[in-house]
Amino acid sequence: MDLEREMHRLLDEEAVKKVILRFGRSLDLGDWPGYRSCFTDRLLVDFERLTGSPRILVDADEWTRFADLILTPVRRHHSYFNFHVDVDGDAASAVWYFTARHWKATDMGSSIYNQHGWYDGGFVRQDSVWKMRYVKHDFQWVEGNNALFDMAEPELAAQMARVFTPEHVAAGAAERV
Repeated sequence: MDLEREMHRLLDEEAVKKVILRFGRSLDLGDWPGYRSCFTDRLLVDFERLTGSPRILVDADEWTRFADLILTPVRRHHSYFNFHVDVDGDAASAVWYFTARHWKATDMGSSIYNQHGWYDGGFVRQDSVWKMRYVKHDFQWVEGNNALFDMAEPELAAQMARVFTPEHVAAGAAERV
């Protein structure tokens, strides 16, 4: 075993984990520039279990705005664990488990909506910085009231129409994970 190569691999794995943790912490804080900084300019997104839309290839600014609009009305807390990162040169893949808790005062059912599952991610090193180029959100189960997210809110609905377009779906289908 080459000790120097192993040290660099471990440092790269840790750098990828830091991107993942910034991704979650930025969601919780509503730090949308921090959230955006996790991504390449074009992002391959597979949130089909959550959104009903097939995988999309979308501008990361548009995806960040969607996250802002859907999550800002609720309090949220993301916990990430069981990281597995594989680094291959300037590319990496990762799987990490999550619990995503959401809360909002409501008189229309439960005030909580929680998700339990994992993410798959693809990362690339750009100018010595690791960025997420692919993210798949996959939950095993949910609990609570998903009506906490007001999909009919006009600005959110308009942003969803910009993000989940047939063109973005076609580009997502054509893109390699």
